[in-house]
Amino acid sequence: MFNDEEIGMGFNSESGLAVGTALEDFTVAENPTAPGAEAIASITIINTHEELQEHLGMSFEAQGRYGFFSASAKANFSDSTKFNSTSTFVVARCVVGNSLRRGKSFKVALEAKALLDANRFDEFKRAFGDSFIRGLQTGGEFYAVIRITSISTSKQSELGATLQAEANGLAASGDFKIAFTKANSSESTRSEFSATMYQKAGTGIQIAPTATIDEVIQRYKAFPEIARTSASAYEAEVVTYDTLPLPVPTPEEREDFLFALADAREKKLQYIQTRNDLEFALRNPMFFKDLPSPETLNGAIAVYTKLINAVMTHAIKLSRGQITPPQLFDPASLSPPIVEPVLIVLMRAAEMRVRIPGMIGIDAADISYATNKLSSGASVDEVMNGIAHLGVPSGTPPSEPSIDISREVLAFLQLTDIAAPPQLRNSANIRIRSNPRVLPPGGRFRITGQDPPSDTMVERGSEVEIDWGST
Repeated sequence: MFNDEEIGMGFNSESGLAVGTALEDFTVAENPTAPGAEAIASITIINTHEELQEHLGMSFEAQGRYGFFSASAKANFSDSTKFNSTSTFVVARCVVGNSLRRGKSFKVALEAKALLDANRFDEFKRAFGDSFIRGLQTGGEFYAVIRITSISTSKQSELGATLQAEANGLAASGDFKIAFTKANSSESTRSEFSATMYQKAGTGIQIAPTATIDEVIQRYKAFPEIARTSASAYEAEVVTYDTLPLPVPTPEEREDFLFALADAREKKLQYIQTRNDLEFALRNPMFFKDLPSPETLNGAIAVYTKLINAVMTHAIKLSRGQITPPQLFDPASLSPPIVEPVLIVLMRAAEMRVRIPGMIGIDAADISYATNKLSSGASVDEVMNGIAHLGVPSGTPPSEPSIDISREVLAFLQLTDIAAPPQLRNSANIRIRSNPRVLPPGGRFRITGQDPPSDTMVERGSEVEIDWGST
């Protein structure tokens, strides 16, 4: 993976970092007999975190080294997708490779040759690495990850298939938008989607963010021309100093090293996905049934975060040669040891039971503002960010002050008879009974009691009573 290296630079394959330049007096050119480009494109529904990494060109098999991508922009993009097992993910990718730019006729610089002549191989490796950059692949990469979540698992799968078919030209343009709008007209199939993109190639308007599904599809189809006219380097060709008689590790040492790195990467992805699943359940309890308490979920999330940090530290030490001989990651051998939490099974809410959040202490003015905006069709994010009306572009600064209500409470209010939009009000809504029913004018009031208490699971259509008191 390209990281601003230049042809001829030395490269340390254990750390994934470019080092000093041991080579000089070389030429750089593209292949004049093969000036054309190649493109790899696909639009795929993925089911695992490893599949996501593979479609982003970041699988362990593709890279062979942990350090190559751990801090890259593409790695940050992968994290931003918030992959989880509950939602359906559709990945659109287009990778365009122009003719490879490659160096030729390399010669060893005098200072590097002096180290080799003196058999100072360790010093040579520290200064110039065990490999060098022979060429740069230009062209570009475009990835878009669309996350779809629905109360109905069948509708969620149907929306994912519709989007995939439309992007592949197998369905009419706009079919996904129509299907998504129709799904949100029913409480039983209410859905959400989000799209994130990564692009390397293009300038100006060519690299503008894609905010809608239509824009994603248009950019996906236009990207080969963008990569031709405004190419970027996106991969570096790294080769060992085979033309120099440098000693290399034995096959057994190499195999053990790569096995330990692959094991660390597999455990890291497993911990990340488990933590993402638990965070999604904590923030969206309406999609699940029989969830543990928020304290239990938060505790498990904290432990998995420690495990992620620990396995990353282990892998970095491996990649830097600080663990010899290579060892597999074992959380029990850490100081202090880390015990992996008991597996929490997340079950989808087949009967659509609802967890009652803690509402005591919330101001009446905040409740009034939130229910008014939610009932007019505003989303939870719009209410939390203080955006007063629909149709405001993403990233617009708040036009109203934010409110002191958690995301969990706002998500719960969406399911009640006092905040659900008119088209989604039915007998399945939670009914709110206020005591007193109408607050007297003047003064400030807060919720002083609720029945059932927080963390109680109730069936849809149940009743919740809240008590008001003056402050």
